[in-house]
This record gives sequence, C-alpha cells and structure tokens, in this order.
Amino acid sequence: MIERLPRIHAASMLAMCMLAASCSRGSADNVSDAKGVSAPSAQAYLDGFIKDDPATCFGGAELKSAEMERKGEHGAAGPPPLRRAVVLIDGSGSMNARLDGQSKLDLARQAARTFIDTLPPDVEVSVIAFGQQGDNSPAGKARSCSAIDTLMPMTADHDALTQALNRTRAVGWTPLAKAMATAEAGFAQSSRPGEQVIYVVSDGEETCGGDPVATAHRINQGRTRAIVNIIGFGLPRHEAASLQSVASAGGGSFVNLQTKQAFDQTMAAVREANRQAANAVRASNAISTNAVNTSDAIAKANLCISDMMSSESNRVSDDLAARAARGEHEPSERSVLDLLKARHAELKSRLKAFSDRLTTAEGDARSKIDADANKAKQSR
Repeated sequence: MIERLPRIHAASMLAMCMLAASCSRGSADNVSDAKGVSAPSAQAYLDGFIKDDPATCFGGAELKSAEMERKGEHGAAGPPPLRRAVVLIDGSGSMNARLDGQSKLDLARQAARTFIDTLPPDVEVSVIAFGQQGDNSPAGKARSCSAIDTLMPMTADHDALTQALNRTRAVGWTPLAKAMATAEAGFAQSSRPGEQVIYVVSDGEETCGGDPVATAHRINQGRTRAIVNIIGFGLPRHEAASLQSVASAGGGSFVNLQTKQAFDQTMAAVREANRQAANAVRASNAISTNAVNTSDAIAKANLCISDMMSSESNRVSDDLAARAARGEHEPSERSVLDLLKARHAELKSRLKAFSDRLTTAEGDARSKIDADANKAKQSR
C-alpha cells in the first residue's frame, strides 16, 4: 500500500515560495553589477587613487593699492615717474652773474636740488658739471671745452647728490653738446621715452663748437630714448631760442627765468608736475601689478587642477588595464569612470568660482585706484 504525503495548504505553499525568493535575492544594498562589484566598492576603489588636496591649488592673488601724493606732500612712497636722471650744471663763468641779487649758479643748484628732492628715493641720479675748468678767456677755452666733470655717478643717495652740487663752480665756457653726450653714455638702453631724463641748468648756448641740437635729437630717438629738459637763467632772446631748439630736439621743455619770482613759480610747477606724473605711474603700476598677480594665480590654479585630473585619470586607467590583463576580479570600469568624471566636474566648478572671485576682486581694486587717482588729481 503506497503511503500518501500529507497535502500542503495552498497558503503555506505561497509563503514558502516567497521566502525562497527572498533568500535567493540577498540584500538590496549589495546588488552587484555585471562584474560583481557594488557602487560603494567602486568609490572605495577610486578613493585609493585620489592623493592630492584640491585646496592647495587655490592660492590668493596679492592686490596692491596706489598711495597717491596730495598737493603739498612730497616724497610719498610709490614708483617713480622716471628711472634715471642726469643733472648737467653749467660751469661757465657767466653763471657768476646775479639774478635779483642771487647768483645764477646758486639758482642752478637750488633748481637741481628741487628736482632731485621731488623724486622718490629709488630714482638714480648723476651730477655732471661742464666747462668748470680753465677760465672763460680765449687762453682757457681749450681746457674748459674739454672739461666734463662727473661730480657724482649714478646713485639714489640724495645727500651725496646735494654735496656734489655744492662742488660746482662757474669759471669757463659752455660745452653743452659734449656734456649731453657724456650724460647719454651713463644711461641704459630703453624703449620707453621718459624713463631717463637729462636736466640741464644753464645761462647760455653752446660756445665750444658742438651741435647740441643734433646731439639732443640723437639721444631722444636713440637707444636710451631719454628726454632733454632745460632751465635757462636770464638768457637774451637769441640764446633762449637756441636752447629752446635743443630742448625741442630732445623731446623736452625749456623755460627761461628772468626773475627770482619766476624761478619760484617754476620750481613750484616742477614739484606739481612731478607729483602728477608720479601719481599717474603709481596708479598704472598698481593696476598692472594686480592684473599680473590675478592672472598668475588663476593660471597656476588651472595648471594645478589640470595636472591633478590628468594624474588621477592615468593612475586609474593604468590600474584597471593591469587588473584586466591579469584576469583579476576588478571593479566596474563604468562605475569607477562615472565617479571620476563627477569628481573632475566638481573640480572644474571650483576652479571657475575661484577664477570669478579673483577677477571680481581685481576689478574692484582697479575701480578704487582710479577713484583715488581722480581725487588726488583734483586736490591741486
């Protein structure tokens, strides 16, 4: 007699089937992809190749302000309107003549000191006297016309320059062209007119047979691009016209002072012109420095992030290829590369925000510098 198995209730059968299905699926948190590795495992794998902190790529950009010089303030810190200057002092005997009770030589020294004192401390200046040997007689002409005395070579020591000015004498003739050529030899090559200046103080035209107009033109248009400015003292009309031609050929200005009052007014104008020129250069230099610093910081961040992304991509790609070649169990390439792509997109986003922030800050600094420059200009 065959023994019959007990009949199982339909509800019990359904419950057993559901239990079996649940056991065969396992936990949803460990669902594997086609290669058997879960998404969290792909992230853990990728983390092993992320070695650099992106924060190290985002350095700051130093932004400078421009310290403007106000009316009546001299020697304020900031870049100079020129880099080098040579003061040429006329040592001819006629410089002993007086203008409103003061010798022309004393006025020449005072004019030179005023010019030097209004320059920022890092401008290099040289003092050269011309014609202060021999005497202003025909017998002393040859010696005087060959006398170009460098009383002080290029220096930023204003005290030493003042002492050199005190050693000037008025004894001989006027070798102006030779003196300007000597000044030119002390300048560096430059492509920007006005970085170097020859500042002549004299009471007369060339008397040694030179051609100061041709010399001034060559200096202004040649390797140094220097400017020739001239202050004259009590010159008659034809001599004033001669020195005006020299200054024009040298790209500079000429003024002929007939009275002590005119001298004082001119010195005030020199100080004001230097103030305005210095402020313009201060503003320009600060703006360009800020632009360069900002550009450098952004460029460095771009390069740093680019290198970081390239290095991470290469390390991950090389390791995945090596694992596949060895036939080893490997993480899902698609999952890993998706995660890496998302990381790199986030890095690019941070880079853009960094660049925008620095560019905005640089623009704000430029606006402030422009406003300060306008205010200083109107203070005159």
